[in-house]
Amino acid sequence: MRAGRTWHIGNIENFEKDKGYFAFGRTTRTTNTKFDEDTGNFVEEDFETSPYTHVVFNTAIGFLGIAHNHRLARRPTGIASKLQQVLRRTAIVMDTDVEVLISPISDPEGFLRTIARAYRVLRFTAHFTGPNPFDADEFFQKPLSVYAAKANAAKGKAQIDGEDLDKSVVSEVARSTAATGNKASARVKRTRNQAPETVGLRGEPIKRRFDEMTHDPENVVDELTSAYDKVRQDG
Repeated sequence: MRAGRTWHIGNIENFEKDKGYFAFGRTTRTTNTKFDEDTGNFVEEDFETSPYTHVVFNTAIGFLGIAHNHRLARRPTGIASKLQQVLRRTAIVMDTDVEVLISPISDPEGFLRTIARAYRVLRFTAHFTGPNPFDADEFFQKPLSVYAAKANAAKGKAQIDGEDLDKSVVSEVARSTAATGNKASARVKRTRNQAPETVGLRGEPIKRRFDEMTHDPENVVDELTSAYDKVRQDG
């Protein structure tokens, strides 16, 4: 994807039908100079470096857990972007015309607390992308994502307005929106006399910390799947 750099997927391991692990990294050719004691000259030497990171997956829900390695990208979303590009270039994806999209799953709890405690919710806006049957709610994400696909659209958003929107419906769609890696926002009045303000569901992906030297990828994928289930199902 860039001169002198080649990205690889390797060390693939399947734990069971739907879960597994692989390593994702970049090989870079570079030149180093050193002093050769035998010849008494400074010489240039070509060598390769291959930093990589860990990725676990659960294909039953279309879910990836990506460990951050600052040598690959400043942020985890940068690594996800590179992985997305690599997967889009695989033969099976290109032959079947599948769209690969890797989006961060934001933690919706702060947003949901604001909705629950608000005096009134006046507006709710949610973004959506193409169909992803694993984690979309029945009355918003699924029909609108099908609509986007039928219209050959990559993404879209929908907005509803009212004097006092149903908080349970807003919360359910917000969870589905977070689980599908999309953004949402709401216009709320926190108290009766306070002016309306806009709050958003966006930001950094959900994070968990593991010890690289002792972590068990099977346990990691199970723990991250549980974190995902909590987002989607209010677990």
